[in-house]
Order: sequence, then C-alpha cells, then structure tokens
Amino acid sequence: MFKKISLSFKIIGFLLITALLLINSKNIYNILPKKTKFIIKKKLIYSYENLSQNNKILVRVLGLDPFGHLQKRYKRTNPQIENLDNDYNVKFLPNTQNGDFLLSKLKVDFIKKGDVKKDTGYSFFQPFYLEIFDDKLILVNNDGEILFSSLSQLFNKKRSNLKTKKIKSNLKTYKVMGTLTHNSDIFVSYLDIKNNCQIYNIASAQINFDNLLFKKVFTSQACGSNLNAGRMSAYTHNGKNGLLATVGGEKINQPTDEPQNPSSDIGKILFIDLESNKKIIYSSGHRNPQGLLVDNNRIIATEHGPEGGDEINIIKKGKNYGWPISSYGNHYSHLKKKKEKVYLKSHSSSGFVEPIYSFVPSIGISQIIKVPKDFSSDWQDNYLLASLNGASLYRIKFNDTFSGITYLEKIFINRRVRDMKYSKKHKAFIMALEDWQEI
Repeated sequence: MFKKISLSFKIIGFLLITALLLINSKNIYNILPKKTKFIIKKKLIYSYENLSQNNKILVRVLGLDPFGHLQKRYKRTNPQIENLDNDYNVKFLPNTQNGDFLLSKLKVDFIKKGDVKKDTGYSFFQPFYLEIFDDKLILVNNDGEILFSSLSQLFNKKRSNLKTKKIKSNLKTYKVMGTLTHNSDIFVSYLDIKNNCQIYNIASAQINFDNLLFKKVFTSQACGSNLNAGRMSAYTHNGKNGLLATVGGEKINQPTDEPQNPSSDIGKILFIDLESNKKIIYSSGHRNPQGLLVDNNRIIATEHGPEGGDEINIIKKGKNYGWPISSYGNHYSHLKKKKEKVYLKSHSSSGFVEPIYSFVPSIGISQIIKVPKDFSSDWQDNYLLASLNGASLYRIKFNDTFSGITYLEKIFINRRVRDMKYSKKHKAFIMALEDWQEI
C-alpha cells in the first residue's frame, strides 16, 4: 500500500515538475549559463531535425515547436505544411523550371564540445563563409574558426556530417564579415571593437592547411555601432590590382548620414590598392551590401533594404545609390517607433542611381554568382542569387543592357543561404546554410 502511494507521489511530482518546466521553460532557459544553453540548443536542433514530417506537424499544432518564433519571424515553414499545392508557383528543389537537381545536406560542426562562442548579433543563426582552393573546401565561421575538407566528401552519400580538420591561425576577431580567395591568398574582412565601437578590417594570409598567418592589409578609420556587409572581390582599377570591399551598417530604424558622408567608409563600396593598402570610395549611398560580383569588369552588388526594398545594383565609380534618402522599403513596423522615417521611393528624381531590380517585400538578399556555361544548357547567361529570409535561390536572367531583369525563378530550399560557390570539377553549387550550420 505504502509503495503504491509512494509511486503515485513520484508520478504526480514528475508531472508537476514537467508542467512547471514547460510553462516556465523560457524563463528557466534565460538564467542558465551560456555553456548549458548551447548544449540544450544543440540537442533540440538534433532532435527536431530528426523528426518525421508528420511529427513536425503535430509539434506545431500543439504549439511546442522550439523554433516557432523563428519560423514565424522569417516566414519559413516546411513546404509540406503550408505549401501543399505548391502555392504561388514556388519551385522546391530538386524541381525547377528547367530540370531536376539533387539537393543534399551535410552538417558542419564548428564549435568543439564545451566551447561557447560570444554573441555577435546573429542570435540563433551562425553565419559562415565558403572558399574553394585546390579541390578543398575552406569554411570560416562568424567567430573566425577555420576548417577545411576535401570537396569529394560532399558527394559521399553515406555521410550525414562533413568530416573536417581545423586550420590554426593567428586571426583574432570580434566578427567575421566575409572571405575571398585570390591567387594563393585568403582574405578575411572582420570587425574589431575599440572603445565600444566597431572597426572594419581586412587581413590576408598565404593559404596553408596547417597554419594561416594573417597580416592586416586595411583598417578603416570609420567607427560604427552595427557594421555589416563585408563582401570582397578582386578588381583592377586604373591599372592597379586590389579589392572591392563593401561596408554597411545601420541600426534598425535609426539610419545615419554616414552613407552620404564622403569622409566616412560606412555605407560605401571601397577600392583598396593591395600595393599601397590605400583606399578610395568607389560608390556611396549603400545600406548593407551583402553580395558582390565582378563579371567581365561589370560590378553587381546586392543590398539589404529596410522593411522591403532589397536591391540589385550595377555599380559605377563615383555614383550614389541613395541610402538613407531613397529606398523602396519602409520603416520597420515590428519595432517601437520613435519618429517614423519616410524614404523617397524614386532614386533618380533626387540624383541617385535606381536599382535595376528591387524586391518588395524583402527576401534578405545575400550573395550572387554567375552560372558557369558548363553547368546546364538551359541556364546559360543566368545568375544565382541567394537569400536569407526568403530561404530560397533565385535564378535570374538580366536583359542585354543589364538595366533590368528578363525573368526570375524562385527555387525554395527552406534554409537561409549565406554564401555560395561553384565547383567546376563536380559541376555543383555549394551553399552555406546557416540555420543548422549545414553544407
């Protein structure tokens, strides 16, 4: 009898504790040490990703989706749940307008067990960047950790995790902004913190898969509080070899005049001479240029607008692209408003360059690359544009004068795509998927 009563009390106690944990899970989680939070988050991700689609639907119906707030914020839901009939002509990989393609994902483990990286403003998401060199894939995450793997591993169907090795380096950074390989060097753009202010830097190292010894090639004199962008591309200007580099940065709903200030690097695309390490402002009036491509001496940049108004721009030296005066986006509505900023919709009427295309609503625009001729006969002269909030790729055909877009196909993959590279050897596009840190 006593044993039965004791057992009943244990069951009731377990149920009460479980109920308290469910009701107060957020509050309890918030007071836990960072190391414990990281372990919990990683286990949740693993468990959630291994649920069947039916169980994911059940979890969402019961309101127990641990990432529900993220799904809602970024409007990313599994196509099996909210797009059962392929609504709005959205294409899901492997299906596209011209052919079917294989989409496979491998997990990447950047952070070793027990390590807890600092919060650099991306919260749940963990951005990382890709480079290809000598048939090896180089991965650099937001915290400056550098890994590499053989490209052939990506096509091993028996693996679910990418087998990597860590490269030692002397790189010390608050936040990595972008990467570039050029000749036998790797370049990293990153932020330092000085007097509570963010400083933009670029460092380079000769590629070595044992140890990378970085040297600074550029440090901006500008000081910002929320710097972004950081894409780089090799470029020759007036016979001098150098880099084009994007520098953006604005607090949400608090745009400054820095992009229009000719003395500031913020809100600019810079040209940096690699011999003298000096820079010139190549173009101005940018908010957050997340993608950069030099194609036959034509410079294409993709840029985050505010709420709406992501842009594709053809960059010309000395031109002004309008931010924060002109934008096809609006003030962010989900934040408390102080004084709403009204942006002029027309760029040209104020003497600025119009985008060749503007996404309304925004897609969280990121990197853009050109589709090589050997990839597909149906994708000739096409470009692939990646998106974050849109969780999609966009296949684009520009018109002959690059003054507009002839067609655009949205290809939904249900992941935030931070970076892309193309492997000629394997005829494959490789993407950095930052939701769960996957390739």
